[in-house]
Amino acid sequence: MKNISAVDLNLLVAFQAMMEERSVTRAANRIGLAQPSMSNALARLRALFDDELFIRTPQGMVPTRLALDAAAHVKAAVAAADSAFNVGEVFSPQTANGTFRILTHDLIEITVLPDLLKIVEKEAPNIHVGVRSLVGESFEEDLDFGRADIAVCAAAAVPKRFNYEVVFREAYVCLARVGHPIVRGNKLDLETYLACKHATMSRQPEGKAIVDEALAGMGRSRAISASVANFGSLPPLVIETDLIAVIPLRLAKKACHVMPVHMFELPFDLPSIDVKLIWSRSADRSPMSVWFRDLVAKTVAA
Repeated sequence: MKNISAVDLNLLVAFQAMMEERSVTRAANRIGLAQPSMSNALARLRALFDDELFIRTPQGMVPTRLALDAAAHVKAAVAAADSAFNVGEVFSPQTANGTFRILTHDLIEITVLPDLLKIVEKEAPNIHVGVRSLVGESFEEDLDFGRADIAVCAAAAVPKRFNYEVVFREAYVCLARVGHPIVRGNKLDLETYLACKHATMSRQPEGKAIVDEALAGMGRSRAISASVANFGSLPPLVIETDLIAVIPLRLAKKACHVMPVHMFELPFDLPSIDVKLIWSRSADRSPMSVWFRDLVAKTVAA
């Protein structure tokens, strides 16, 4: 058992910077150290943990298994120390500096980010907002290692080491171009829907999606002509072809404002999705983090 009283807190800050940057130079710049000082801190960390911690490779400094296991604990310790030293401080968005990193899908980037940035620009002009692309619904590693401050996604399960709130429930609609040869009028029936060719968002090799599961339950199927990796790619496909697509409602509303498309209610039941705002418990009481989470939640839910 190591004696915590002998540990320099700055070493934990250096560890966290290395975990997030995977580069001695970038980590040094991040926490304001000269590179030789950062190298010295890394050497002290290796002695403290009795482990290599970060191994130099062509892809950068890769963390060892022990470093990966320790990362969440170090992050929580640094956050707790930060909160302790800032007890009683009043957070002021107008004078605050910093960066908030959001991990999310293109849906949130397209539909929410513009409104969020308008508010941040007005209320917190020195705050920078960065967005990282979410791969599937895998958010744990980015939050654990501090590469993102929050995740906004439709993850079905959230591990207990994270907190979350449901910020909106999203329904699906069908999108078709103005002047479509088959889809006409104000209502879309099932036979017309199935007579069309379809574009879909799917991360499965065969292009199947939640729509196909619902149709299969009815003993029906559709003809998929194209599958894409992101919902944002579907409206441009729809306006240039005779394909139709099922997309989230708020994206469809955006598309209808700027593109020659119509949206229709689906002629069958499709489960809506709960979109969650997820964050690490280590940042639960940070005044800056609380302010930003509230802002994102209100903007997403608006």
